[in-house]
Amino acid sequence: MDTTPDPKTETKLKRLKIYSAQSGYVYEYYFLESRQRRKIFGRPDYAYLYHVTTNRKNFSVVEVVVEDKALRAWKKINGRELAEMERYAAAKMGLFRTLDECPEPSQLRGGTVNESNIAALLEPLGLTD
Repeated sequence: MDTTPDPKTETKLKRLKIYSAQSGYVYEYYFLESRQRRKIFGRPDYAYLYHVTTNRKNFSVVEVVVEDKALRAWKKINGRELAEMERYAAAKMGLFRTLDECPEPSQLRGGTVNESNIAALLEPLGLTD
């Protein structure tokens, strides 16, 4: 049985949000789900899935992975863990970075929040103030 959400039905239930990327494209997106990605060793990463479109006809599922190593690096610097909503914010900022760096919508792929970019992605949110 196919469990892929139908974007036409889903958009009626979810509010499309708009993001004007630095690439010049205007994307519409909505959050689908988050889930833990189990690893053989270590703590799980978190995957956040979004439906993304530029024309409301062709939707792509974009996965943004927030790596456990990134969460541990942020905790080490800031002395506390990110709350669940703050992890979601990291994923959303990772989505925006992915959209900004994508040369054209047909080349859209997933993104990663890792230990080298988590501080820069979260800095505009003022979580350390």
